[in-house]
Amino acid sequence: MIRPHPEPAIHLGSPGEEISIQDLQTIKYRFKRLNQLREQRVQDFLQPRQQTFLDLLPLLFHCNFPMLPGFISSTTPAGIPEYNPGIQAINAARQLAKNFTYTRAASQTYPIEGLFLMGSVGSIAFSKTSDMDIWLCHQSDLLSCAIAELQKKATAIEIWAASLGLEVHFFLMDSKQFLLGENTPISTESSGQTQHYLLLEEFYRTAIYIAGKSPAWWLVPPHEERNYTAYIKHLIANRFIPEHELIDFGGFDAVPAEEFTSATLWHLYKALHSPHKSLLKLLLMECYASEYPQPEWLCQDIKKAVYQGDYMTTDLDPYLLIYQKVEKYLQKAHSHGRLALARQCFYLKVMGSSDNTMDSQTRATREKYMHSIANNWNWPASTIDNLKYQRLWNIKKATSEHAVIVQQLTHCYRMIMGFARDHVAQNQENSNDLKLIGRKLHSFLEKKPGKIEIITTRSEVHSKENTLSIVENRLPGGDGWAMYLKNVQMTNAADFEPIQKCRSLIEILCWLIINGLYHKQLQLQFSSHSLKIPNEELHSTLTQINLYLTQSFNYDPPLETYQTLKAQLNSLLIINMGISDDDGLCVMSERSDALSYGMNRQCFIQTINRISLSSWGEITTSQDEGIEGLFNCLADAINNSKKPLSLSSLKFVCHTPARAKGIILRVEAVFNTLIKLFSKQHHNRSPRYILPGGTSFYVFQSANKTLSYKQLATRKQLLSELASPQEQFSTIHFDPAVLENTPIHLIYSLNRPQVIQLFYYESKTDTSVYIVDEKGALYIQPHSKAKPSQLLKQYAIFLESILNRNLFETLLTIEYYEITKSPAGIFSYAPVQLKATASNQELSLRITGEDTHKGIIYSIYCNEKEFSSLDHGNQVFYAAYQHILQFRNGKINYPIHITDIDLPLSAFRIDNPEQLQTIHYLNYKQKIEDKFNI
Repeated sequence: MIRPHPEPAIHLGSPGEEISIQDLQTIKYRFKRLNQLREQRVQDFLQPRQQTFLDLLPLLFHCNFPMLPGFISSTTPAGIPEYNPGIQAINAARQLAKNFTYTRAASQTYPIEGLFLMGSVGSIAFSKTSDMDIWLCHQSDLLSCAIAELQKKATAIEIWAASLGLEVHFFLMDSKQFLLGENTPISTESSGQTQHYLLLEEFYRTAIYIAGKSPAWWLVPPHEERNYTAYIKHLIANRFIPEHELIDFGGFDAVPAEEFTSATLWHLYKALHSPHKSLLKLLLMECYASEYPQPEWLCQDIKKAVYQGDYMTTDLDPYLLIYQKVEKYLQKAHSHGRLALARQCFYLKVMGSSDNTMDSQTRATREKYMHSIANNWNWPASTIDNLKYQRLWNIKKATSEHAVIVQQLTHCYRMIMGFARDHVAQNQENSNDLKLIGRKLHSFLEKKPGKIEIITTRSEVHSKENTLSIVENRLPGGDGWAMYLKNVQMTNAADFEPIQKCRSLIEILCWLIINGLYHKQLQLQFSSHSLKIPNEELHSTLTQINLYLTQSFNYDPPLETYQTLKAQLNSLLIINMGISDDDGLCVMSERSDALSYGMNRQCFIQTINRISLSSWGEITTSQDEGIEGLFNCLADAINNSKKPLSLSSLKFVCHTPARAKGIILRVEAVFNTLIKLFSKQHHNRSPRYILPGGTSFYVFQSANKTLSYKQLATRKQLLSELASPQEQFSTIHFDPAVLENTPIHLIYSLNRPQVIQLFYYESKTDTSVYIVDEKGALYIQPHSKAKPSQLLKQYAIFLESILNRNLFETLLTIEYYEITKSPAGIFSYAPVQLKATASNQELSLRITGEDTHKGIIYSIYCNEKEFSSLDHGNQVFYAAYQHILQFRNGKINYPIHITDIDLPLSAFRIDNPEQLQTIHYLNYKQKIEDKFNI
């Protein structure tokens, strides 16, 4: 019951002046009476069975009784100073434990120093959906095992409260540690150590004293607020009040500027998903920051009212105090748009966003309260009526409100960053929480092509649309897509205002789903000049996108997620969306590869629409075309997805008639191969994956830990790729449709590092030599009318000679194999033993050289005859060739084989000995032999 007249003002003197002990006790009494009033308001709002919770709360921590909620053991810390349970608490205990009896403990030890409710629980904003934060303050000297026992008890009482329909959170705290700035307890409304003093201000403004010691802050008069620490010491030292009767959380002697930065960022973070709940607090932070370095704290307004004696006649509701301060600040700044938003936030906080948060009587009382506020602050006459319609918001209204809110959030972000530049030391290291919140804000607010904007007000849409239209239209800078309310077609779209515009269809479908507009009864009108999507396919696609986002997307990732760099979690690939009636996809062929189908090597992949989810709670979309668009998506998934990778990292959807299953199975198989080959780094190995795509071939390979691919338009280019030198040993995984009907698959199945393998295959027309060197490079050379034994001997002499000069750091070995082909076309191999020994009659042809400033000086030795560039200049090879002709019997034209090459690195166009490999010698050998064997 509010008293009609204020009580006498009380003035406590400064140190050296008169201080009345009776006045100190009166101040304590007034604060406790104000707290009792707040507690009674909470009780009046609760259901009868929930009221028992507050009745019993202090008793549960004052004693340990086995049949009462939260009992852990008889040794659990218990006992609260200055607390004696009243008859209401004892009766409540006996309802739960009929044999409960209370006897005053003989011990003077009280491990529990105090119990306080805090937050919105004691304000006009308290509702059925509000939670209760409770500070459970304990002695500093409690052992860790005792604190653990106390935490168990608190958790058990939280569970009991939940059974009553109450969401309760206990925060164990040591006031002495808190006073030193250590172990700041977080609450559901704050981030703990990033805002120690601002949390303390909220505590003094909103806390409801339940039991225990009195906060020392009560006894520091308003005019001594900035001298808090010295004043408390003065009271205790001069025995105005016993120290054991006080619990000291500290004052506001010197609040660091960085707290305003961290608190603003924290409330910005909270506003991303509960904007109306957090915007008032954001504006409060802005008010405080504008008053720095001497902010006028709201909790001081409460203290002033208590000391002035009008605390019972003045409305000191914590949320009203915020609104009043914000209103004055914005009126002074002539920020009318922001003021309207502040009024809206205050109204929604008091009235709730829906009817189910309070009963009709409470709603009527609060409506009356809001009308009185509107009258006192001269709100425009229509304001209250307009705010009532918030419960009837549709997506158009929510979208426009979202734009206003994002503008406000951006304004607050820029403001606090400017404040930080002006007041926070440049060498001040921000806390880890601050860094993570900054990442979260940037991630959410950043706009970029293809990123889906999540509407902050989506939960306020209580009126779901039954009909929406998706229309392809001409937008400035290119074609785009728009979404409209009701039925709109391309022909009349110019007459309507879209609720959303996007560059691509996949983007608009994602926006529709993530912002809660999609439901099974939704009638979607689709109008497009480039895509033909049957209604069934459109709804099936939406269903699959909805299922994917529901299962995989986290709207609000935990803050610790931002500790690591952003990574792609997974993606959904929709193949050929809206291209389901292409007749070309219906051709039948025995060559059934969806990537290279039939005799014409047709690729069925025409378009790829991708939805990707990041670890930082982002949804991005992209569009690609054709086989290269698909491969871009697959490579990106390998490079940027969170490890470890699995098939679930990519999900595939396709609606192409008669082909969908085959297309998906083929793409999944490719992706599975990429995962096996490239999801992990291979030490000293660099695998390649070769597969067909249309009429071309594609080679995947990692370089510098990044997977990429290149297109090879012809078979000749493919063989050239296989012959290319490699930085590391490169195994090759061939898709079955690549180089079929050749022994190359078989050859690479035997390939090993540090081994040179020579294979020969004798056909009716020639003998083909295949050599895979120690790094996986392939050399192929056909020889017509050659005797295999003589041919292999020449190759063996050459390979052995270049190895015997120890040109390679590690010892290499050589293996020889014969390849045969069965009548069924199956290739097989068998090892061959060779002796690389030349007879005296055979020609020895060695090519050597050395680098000079004029280039390479060549020396060619035909047996012991030397031909040098110094003598023959550019004709040195021709001179050697003329000499060799003398060895030919009857001028018979038979092949000339080089037996050894010893040249500087520049001859092979490399500059590092580590780059040198056998393929360099083989290619150079072939180049010279081609000249000799014209």
